[in-house]
Amino acid sequence: MSRQPTLRLQTLAVASAFALNGLSFGIWAARIPAIKMQTGLDDAGLGFALLGASIGAVLTMTFGGWLGSRFGTHVMTPLALAGCSMMLPFMGGAWNYASLTVSLLFFGMCQGTMDVCMNANGVAVEHAGSGPVMSRLHGSWSIGAFIGALISSWAAAAGIGTFLEFSVEAVFLLVACVGLRLLMLPDKHAETSGFRRPSGPLVLLGALALVGLMAEGSASDWSGVYLQHSMSASEGTAGLAVTAFTGCMAMARLAGDKLSVMLGAARLVSGGAVLAALGLGLALSVQVPAVAIVGFGLMGMGLAAVVPTLFRAAGSQPGVAASVGIAAVSTMGYAGGLMGPAVIGSVAQAASLRVSLAIVLVLLVVLTFSGRRALRTSAAS
Repeated sequence: MSRQPTLRLQTLAVASAFALNGLSFGIWAARIPAIKMQTGLDDAGLGFALLGASIGAVLTMTFGGWLGSRFGTHVMTPLALAGCSMMLPFMGGAWNYASLTVSLLFFGMCQGTMDVCMNANGVAVEHAGSGPVMSRLHGSWSIGAFIGALISSWAAAAGIGTFLEFSVEAVFLLVACVGLRLLMLPDKHAETSGFRRPSGPLVLLGALALVGLMAEGSASDWSGVYLQHSMSASEGTAGLAVTAFTGCMAMARLAGDKLSVMLGAARLVSGGAVLAALGLGLALSVQVPAVAIVGFGLMGMGLAAVVPTLFRAAGSQPGVAASVGIAAVSTMGYAGGLMGPAVIGSVAQAASLRVSLAIVLVLLVVLTFSGRRALRTSAAS
């Protein structure tokens, strides 16, 4: 007679899923310069190729939510990770624009499906009695991405080719899939209507997620450029803006669950938006690199709990499977992350980067006032 894993092990399993998803992303992201060289792409070509992963993720999230509801998020999460793993060697061995774009498209599809299903499984673990864990789960993703980037940086320094590195790491990730399948909390729902149009509270939550992820994408993609172009900072100093943003976000996420208990979801999102707005406002108003770096760090801290809290609310809607609710909100949210950097770049071209980032500041102010109302409406529904 088989023995069921304890809730603690099941919580650890879904945290491992987040970390492994982040690991696969970090492994890839750190070798982008090498893959750019081996494919012979210019900046524009690489940009369009990278867009393939984002498009694949956004297009697949709704279908991934349906699959999670139909077959179980504990089944689809390791299957999606297996798909990510198998695409790594194709990405590492890409030789031109077409091969890289196609492999990134499928990688993004697997990433999007896994993103929805592992978040839904995290909500299931919370409902099973673990207490709030969503913020720490997203913190696990950040830690995994950091470790993946370190591994790839070491491999690059050691002269290991991307195809060989990614192939070895793919085998490790495939083995890890077996452990996830055995240990994750079973989470399957009878509801299979994952393609219905989101309405009511889910639309409000999706709009907030769009703002949150648009702000995240704008800071991670443009903060370093802002320091370098607007303040004449060196390349090394400019890179510290991204480091401060991502590092502070990762650390804050580890404390986000306790804060959600102390403050409540509505106050946490609203207060986080205030802190993020203050940080970005500081970076835009004081034209000193060190001050701007601090400002972007505060922005990362403020945004840390926004998306995990919104996903928790989306996965807790009555009468809606967690994977379906999260799929609806994450699709809207990641669409914001997809279009945010492009909007910032277009406005910067027409006016200035400082003006375009001010648009994000205005959106954060809107999030401050609308976040509390939307989450209270969601909780009351």
